[in-house]
Formats: sequence, C-alpha cells, structure tokens
Amino acid sequence: MENLLNVKQAAFILKVHPLSVRRYIREKKLKAVKAGGNVRIKESELLEFNKEYTPVVRDEGNSIIRTKIKPSISFSTDDPFLRLKGRGATLILSEK
Repeated sequence: MENLLNVKQAAFILKVHPLSVRRYIREKKLKAVKAGGNVRIKESELLEFNKEYTPVVRDEGNSIIRTKIKPSISFSTDDPFLRLKGRGATLILSEK
C-alpha cells in the first residue's frame, strides 16, 4: 500500500507553504484525493511533481543542481499598487 501524505507534509517536502500545495492541487498540477474530508497526496504523485517542479541543471563539473522556477517580476511606477492613496499607504519614489 502506498503512503498518503497530508497537505502539511507535502508542503514540508516541497519546501513551500501549505497554501501553495493547495493551489497546485486546485490548478490540477498536483493530483490528490479526498479521504474522509481530508486532502491526501500519494507519495509517488508528489515525487513526480517534484521532478517537474525543480528542473535538473548540470554545470561544467557534471554535478546536478536543482533550482526552483521563479518568474522574474519587475515593478514600475505604473503599478496600481504603488498608486494607492490613504493612511500609511502613500509611497513616494524619487526619480534618479
């Protein structure tokens, strides 16, 4: 019989927040089952997801380096978040 992990255990293995694991399940990136009202993830499914989530990169010494995919986000003064006005929400950026 295969091990079933809860969301917190899966988050610990993936080194992400439990809400991220729930988001992966909701977006159908990670397969899960509901057992007795609790979400459970098969260990094999988690390992499969982990292989896809962290691509393998080889350097010159042929050693394997695992890196997480992180999209680059750049902020500008046109961002609506930076145009918020209110108590303690005003942000003044100096142009250099």
